[in-house]
Formats: sequence, C-alpha cells, structure tokens
Amino acid sequence: MSTSGEYPPVRQCFNQYCPSSFDLKAAKFSDSTILLCCTCYELYKRRKCCYFCAQVYKDDEQNFLDGKKWVQCDNQRCGKWTHIDCEVSDIESQLQHKSFKYKCPWCRIEIDKKKKQSQITKSSINQDQADQSDQDPEYIHSLIKKISLEEASIQQIYEPWLKKNTFLEELLKKNGEFTQCINQEELQSDLIKMRTLLKK
Repeated sequence: MSTSGEYPPVRQCFNQYCPSSFDLKAAKFSDSTILLCCTCYELYKRRKCCYFCAQVYKDDEQNFLDGKKWVQCDNQRCGKWTHIDCEVSDIESQLQHKSFKYKCPWCRIEIDKKKKQSQITKSSINQDQADQSDQDPEYIHSLIKKISLEEASIQQIYEPWLKKNTFLEELLKKNGEFTQCINQEELQSDLIKMRTLLKK
C-alpha cells in the first residue's frame, strides 16, 4: 500500500489471455513498451505474435486463444501468423484465390530492404564506373581501343561498297555522267562492268 492509502496498479502480462503477473519483462512494441511474462516474452521474441497488435500465440493452441481469424505467411522459411482483421489491406477476399500468396509484414519489410539495398549497390557500381572513366588511364585506353575496333569493323563492312562507288564515280566522270554521246558498244561494255561490280 502506498503512503496515500491506495494500492499500486496491478501489473499484468500484455497478453490479455494470460493471467500471469509475475516476473514481467519489458519489450519494445512500435513506439511503446509492453510488459510480458516469461512465456509470452519468449513467444514475442520469436515473433510468434500478430505484427500489428502484438497478440502472442502458440502453434499448438486451438484458434490461438482469441478465436479470431489468422492468416499464415506462405513463405516456407517464415510461416508466421497475422490477424486478418489487423492487416492494412483487405486480404480476406484475396485468400479465396488459390494463386494468392500471402506475405506477412516481416517478410514484406525484408523484401523492401533487399530492393533498397540492391538499388544502392547498383547506384554505387554506376558511380564507381563513372569515377573510373574519369580517373583511370587504362579504362580510357580500353574505351578508345573498343571505339577503334568498332570503326575498323564498320570500315570493313562498307569497304567493298566504297570501292564500287568510287569506280562508278570514275565511270561517270569518264562518260561525262552519261550526257556525252558514246556508241552502243561502249555503253554496253560499261553497263556489264557496273553489273559485275555490283554483284561482288
């Protein structure tokens, strides 16, 4: 009894279905602190609780004590349960579809973390490459070599065509762009040469 004559408030396990009020341990839940008995505290530490309301459960207890609807995570490495009513999205209708795979909040947080980490890694690699291109002489040399090879490859592809084009230009010059008068035999000979070159 306190000096004011009032009894101090009775501290009880945060789990409303647990009657224990002995050896309570403090646990962090969202922005607050909750008190749990040793048994419930161990369940909470193993995340055997609803992510949203912290109601703990045991796998071997029918209806997990509270009689509410729960949904199990489809991730085989997880298998944790969450109150359907506590979920932020309306998943009850989605659960009717066999193709729907439920991911609990803990798994969703982990997936988001991995995505963000992947984006940071990619960004870091791109930045490293940009820094390397600015500072590394070997990288610049390899880039110049690559461009030179590409130019050589293009030249190799178009060289036959360029030779043919040069011959045609010379032929046009010789014949005054076919505006001057030449006999039928010379014209026939030039056309045969042009066709032969274009086929090569």
